[in-house]
Amino acid sequence: MAETGDLILDEGFPILSNFKPGSSEAVRFPVPRSSFASYANAITFAQRSSFLDDCALVFNARATDDSEEYSSGSTFFLPCLMKPRCALEALAQRIFKAHTAGLEGKFDPKNSGAEWWTLVLDNKSADKKTFSNEVLGDDGSEDEEDDDEVGMHFDADYALEEQASGVFLHPRIATITYLSDVGVPTLILNKRSPPPQDIGKSSLNGNIRKGWLSHPSFGKHVSFDGRLLHGAPGGFFPSFNQEESNSAEEVSEPQTKKQKVEKKEEVALAGKRITFLVNIWLNHVTMDAVILDDDIVPKLKTTWEDPDSNAKSDESHVDAFQWNIKDVESEEDKLTNAVSLKLSSGQEDVAGSEDIVLCNRHVDMAFNSSLSDLHNASRLAAKESSIPIELEEGVLTLTVGREASDDEDDGGSEED
Repeated sequence: MAETGDLILDEGFPILSNFKPGSSEAVRFPVPRSSFASYANAITFAQRSSFLDDCALVFNARATDDSEEYSSGSTFFLPCLMKPRCALEALAQRIFKAHTAGLEGKFDPKNSGAEWWTLVLDNKSADKKTFSNEVLGDDGSEDEEDDDEVGMHFDADYALEEQASGVFLHPRIATITYLSDVGVPTLILNKRSPPPQDIGKSSLNGNIRKGWLSHPSFGKHVSFDGRLLHGAPGGFFPSFNQEESNSAEEVSEPQTKKQKVEKKEEVALAGKRITFLVNIWLNHVTMDAVILDDDIVPKLKTTWEDPDSNAKSDESHVDAFQWNIKDVESEEDKLTNAVSLKLSSGQEDVAGSEDIVLCNRHVDMAFNSSLSDLHNASRLAAKESSIPIELEEGVLTLTVGREASDDEDDGGSEED
């Protein structure tokens, strides 16, 4: 019999020791509530510029040696019972509470919390692609620079997997909060990691028939099942600008005098794809995530005060941000305009394939639709913000190859 504190896995999730894996009690656990959910204008800011500067300060992912994809960066962890010390931690906690509301008693708060990090990536083609009725050419402009991409990956406790080979433990929910209107969209696919008994990772092989495409839109928040394969493969789904998109000011609070001054400081972050990422971990603390260093907190620009504090240093103080979602279960956007991707009619029009590393294996990810169809799907995602994708049999396939060497790491949970 399992003792209290023992790590028990059920379908890739850590569960309490009094839950029996595969039991009806475990199946009924209400999180994740859905495979994917999108929320427009989930957050507004009173100190927008300062918050973005803070995101840039704590961003510490680094480019890999052999690609433009970002990986191997550190993540931070805010324990469920810890009080935030800054606006970044406060947002991480707010997102954690939003997605765990009503679950009191169903998870161990001492071994739960929010794993969080930021990404600030270049969007080199921000001014080069706009909406039109024209279909993009298959290869685009020869001198066009590619946007920074995010490799396809599973979010997991990779430090644990190194110690217990083949065990991929996932967050209950993965979330992305977009803090810019530019950059390549996020692709989330209805594909889970292999179970521990699948030593050869053969369950990764085959077709993927369903997914979602989420385009950056300032203030938008998306959540999805933490076990799903995702990334931002800009070569297949590039960025597009919306001619009449909601600007950051339209989704922010009315500007104060301070904000008008701050706006002059935003030039350095103009054209950047900025995201705030939070993974919801229940009944497990990731082995490699650490609490934000005490030395960094005083360097952050966003003024923040504990809302539970009895003493306020300034009566005119305004909260750094306002979280606008009261109920994540009932307020998600209705996604109606699904895109159907079909097989290319000619081999010469096939979008192509990419070699990625998943679960310590080289995997060939092949898109057998035309590149123009993929680009048009990305264009629609920019218009609609988030869209479901239905893939015809054979449009997207994964083929598992050789085992990856030690220096060919998975993407890890430091990307989105």
